[in-house]
Order: sequence, then structure tokens, then C-alpha cells
Amino acid sequence: MNASLIFRAVKPRARVVLVALLALLVLFAFGLSSPRVLVAQTPTPAPPDESVLGTVEVNGSAGGGMARPPPPKLAVVPLITQTSADSIVQLVTKKDLDLSGSYEVIDDALAPSGPWMRDKAIDWKAWLDKEKKLEVIVKVYALTASSGAAGKTTLVADVYYAPTKDEQAAMADAGAPASDVPPPPPPKPALTVKVDAGANELRAASHRLVDQLLGGLTGRPGGFASKMAYGLRIGKWRQIFTLDSDGFDMKPYGPSTGISLSPVYGPGGEVFYTISEAFRPYKIVHGPSATGIPMVVAGNVLAISFSPDRKNLALSVWDKGQGAVFASAPTGTPFRQVSKAPFANEPSYGPSGKIAYVAGVGAKRVYIDDKAISPPGFMASGPSFCDTPDGLVVVFTVGYGAWADIIAVDTNAGGIRRLTQNMGANSSPTCSPDGRMIAFFSNRGAPGKGPGMYILPIQRPWLAKKIANEVGENLRWDPITPAAK
Repeated sequence: MNASLIFRAVKPRARVVLVALLALLVLFAFGLSSPRVLVAQTPTPAPPDESVLGTVEVNGSAGGGMARPPPPKLAVVPLITQTSADSIVQLVTKKDLDLSGSYEVIDDALAPSGPWMRDKAIDWKAWLDKEKKLEVIVKVYALTASSGAAGKTTLVADVYYAPTKDEQAAMADAGAPASDVPPPPPPKPALTVKVDAGANELRAASHRLVDQLLGGLTGRPGGFASKMAYGLRIGKWRQIFTLDSDGFDMKPYGPSTGISLSPVYGPGGEVFYTISEAFRPYKIVHGPSATGIPMVVAGNVLAISFSPDRKNLALSVWDKGQGAVFASAPTGTPFRQVSKAPFANEPSYGPSGKIAYVAGVGAKRVYIDDKAISPPGFMASGPSFCDTPDGLVVVFTVGYGAWADIIAVDTNAGGIRRLTQNMGANSSPTCSPDGRMIAFFSNRGAPGKGPGMYILPIQRPWLAKKIANEVGENLRWDPITPAAK
């Protein structure tokens, strides 16, 4: 059948469509153009200058700012465990010290030949023959009711420092001692830390032991006696989950239906969060049963944040197409609006009454006291204060397109420092109570050990380690109050 027969076989109305299509094909084939067929396009904005963010350090060689050289080497003696408490305290101590970034915990394979018992003396020469750069040895164990005080378990950490260069030279030069010269006494611990543990809190007590151990070693106590909370999409809903500071013991918290957002540990050690059930407005609740609080707010409360002492509250409210951040200081007093920039959200309460939040039209920025502190042109989110060993900073996510990185700046928008780079989209940064570490979510690929929750030491960001497989949102990291232990 030729083309004319096909054309006559088509119905009259379809012929019009066919003619139009043929005309367009002719125009494209001969490179012709017509204003009637051109589609106006909005120019794509130029991407922001990524160089303003700097380059993430990979080994500490760059120096400057909060950067530190590679951490000193530390060994946890692989003692033969006598009880389950021995096993728990050893495992927790090794992982916490490694996550802290303050020390590089060496592998058990580098320990001298055992077996290692509690009362076996530390032979520094044997340890240094295995790892010459070793600086600290820690021996951790549990004294149970039979050997400690009745009815309790005491966790113990003994610390031994490497001998000086002169002492090591003397050890190397020393031959077999003369028969009338007694051998030198075994080294005694330079530091001993003890923590009492209840029957059902061995892991929590082990974290407290590490916190005190870090305090003795570095002069700044650790922050592992703490908890994390975050939101996770479950089907069409979002539920709150909690977990320990090392990624252990993840548990659902609160209703499994509805949309729960912005969890934070508040007064009494309970988790406070906002929730919308049956598509009703978001309200502030607390506890596993989502108990409401006696606070009347016009609009939807999308995010909340308590001050470090948990006496003051910041909240973001969305009402009639506008967003604003308010403070109730102390909690229960009339609200005071703290934001002037439009569409304010994601408040984060910091020290000295400072409140950071995200606001703006288009590329949102992080603000403190109505001053933008995030670089212009980047979409910013998730601010969190971090009282680091080098001073107070704010960490947050900046992104453009498919990538998102975590950066830190001081509260005056200076000292910008990149903490992640070329590792996918990273989000929801939150600081540990001691200011040493940042926890965050990442969708990074296999080279970074896959999507999940990560912890990086803020002074040594190249030591980031994965602690959980979930990728959630609104991550928070808070100390455990006595009521929450």
C-alpha cells in the first residue's frame, strides 16, 4: 500500500493531526525554526562555588583549625573473660575509644602472646616489639559480687603509659640481671577508673566508664553515656526510634501510625516530639504513649528543641502559609518570636540562649540572631550546636543537586570547615554531648560501607565509621539524665 492510499484510509479528523506531525518532522529535519513551536525556557541558575566550602581532610596532614594529626595508638588488653560483664565492658570500651577519634585502638592480633589474665603484669618491651608506636595500654575488667562489694558489679579500667625513650633504651640495653640484683618491679597503673553497675545496666555503666577514662586520659570527659533519637519512614507513616550512642539497641518509640517528627530528649529523660495523627495538626507530645503537653499553639508545630539544661524550649510553627520560630524561656512562659527571615523552621537551641534555625526563600540558609551564617547559594538544613574542644561551632548540611555535605562554622559565620566530601548525600548532623563527634545519616555507596548512620570525630573527620544501617531524619544526640538511666 502506497502513502496516498494510507492517507485516504485515515479518517478526516486524524488527517489533520497527521499533517501537523509531518510538518513538524520536516521542520526538525531541515533545521528550520518557528517562533510558534519554540518553548521558552527559564535559564538554569549557575551552581554555587563549591570551593568556598574548602576540602575535607583525609589524614590530618593539612593541620590548622580544629584539625589534629593521626591519633596516638592505644591497646585494650585482650583479657580472658571470666564473666559476661568482662565481655561487655571490653567490647564497649574498645568501640567507644575507637569511635571517639582520640586514639587508634590497635587490633588484638598485635598483643604479645597470652594468655592474658587480670593479674598478669604489663610487659612493655613485649608490647613495643609488636607495635613500636604504642603509647597507652588499658586493662578493663569487672569485679562481680563475689570479688567486689556484695550485690553490685564494679567496672575497672587500669591505664599504663609507655615508658619514656630513656626508659626504653634502658630496657633494650639491660641483659640478664646479676644474681644479687632483683629485677625491676612490674609497672603499676598510672590511672585507675572505677564505675559501679546495676544488674541490668552493664552497657550503660560501660559507657560511663569510658567517659571517665577519656576524662583521665585527655582532660575532657567523654559523651557516650547518652542516647540518640530520630525519625524513620515506616510505610506511609513516620515513627520515632531510639538507640545507644554506639548504635546498639535500636527500639521504636511512640505510635507506629501518624507522622512523628523532631525527637529530642527533654525533662525527665523522656523523648519529646511532634506528631500528626489522622491528618490533624502537628502537636507536641512526649513519652511512648504520645502524651500531649498543656500548650496551645495556633498552627502546626513542625520542630522543637530544648536548651542544654532542658529548661527552655524553641519551636517552629507553620500557620497560614508562614513559618516562624518561637522561644518559651523558661518552658511554659509566653512565646517570644526569635526569627524575622521568612519560612523559618528547624530550630536548634545552643548555649547562652543562642538559637539557630533555617529560613529564607529559595536556597534556605542557617541563621542565628537573624544573621545568616551558612554560605549563600547553598541549600542549608539541620543546624546543630557543637561545643567542641576548640570552641563553639554550628554544624549543618549544605547541598546542591544530588550531593549534600556537612560543614562547621563558628557562630559568627567564620572558620568554615568541611567535614564530608564526595560521599553522597549526608544529612541530619548532630553533636555528641562532649563535642568530640558528629553523628549523621548518609546514602554513600559501598566504598564508604554503604548507606546508614555514621559517626565522625570532628577533629579527625577522615575517621568516620558506620554504626547502623538505617537512613532516617531529624537525628538528635543527648546526654542521659538520671531519670533516664
